[in-house]
Amino acid sequence: FIAWVCTPTVLVLTYIFGQRVLRIESKSLNMVICADMSVCGVSAAIATAAACRAKKEELSLAVGLSLTFTVVMMVVMPPVIVALDLGPVLGGAWIGGTIDSTGAVAAAGAALGETALTVAAGVKMIQNILIGVVAFAVATYWVTRVERSPAGERPSLAEIWRRFPKFILGFIAASLAFSLLAGSGDYGEAIASAATATSKSMRGWFFCLAFVSIGLETNFRELSRFFVGGKPLALYLVGQTLNLVLTLTMAWLMFTKVFPHAAASLAQ
Repeated sequence: FIAWVCTPTVLVLTYIFGQRVLRIESKSLNMVICADMSVCGVSAAIATAAACRAKKEELSLAVGLSLTFTVVMMVVMPPVIVALDLGPVLGGAWIGGTIDSTGAVAAAGAALGETALTVAAGVKMIQNILIGVVAFAVATYWVTRVERSPAGERPSLAEIWRRFPKFILGFIAASLAFSLLAGSGDYGEAIASAATATSKSMRGWFFCLAFVSIGLETNFRELSRFFVGGKPLALYLVGQTLNLVLTLTMAWLMFTKVFPHAAASLAQ
């Protein structure tokens, strides 16, 4: 509930706010920032940018905002949670549902202890599953509404498929394969652990190459016009504030009112 209710709600409401209140010129920029902030940071930004055909400059801006606030929230949220005396379960859920990057979620959760780390990582992993759902929904919405033909021609499924980021399928396949492998016994778990350790270094290098490539293709002069009035920053701040409030409220309801036994079990 924390991930699958809050995430789409924040995404849709923030996008509407960007269009109707801030009146952001580029709908694709608005969407990429909203997905970046509400789902899971860079991966969601890349997937959504492909789905709505955002410019490289727009993707760079969204990624920059995400990375900046990820660092801030990773450092600030643990002491705030301690000051508010939220506890490791509620605090971990709050971290997992709001900080963009999975790695930063793990780091912030670990600062509060093993229980908070487990809860935070669990919420973020569930949220990460939404990347494919969001990418498909955005591709469908863009083809059928935003770029709808004036002649009223019905968009084809082939066009939606072309826009759908195919790496999502690999992400799902790898997740299923390693989940099954890890659950097949000690031998399978050992293989999964070894593969995870090996891929961690590769993932870092591939992310580095991706950011370098994005930077080399970015036209900062073209990007500067989107900063007029500070609208992208305002969009991110408003959306993240909504995300923080809604996620904490949902986590409190789930772990104290609806499923208190689950919170007690996790805290043991």
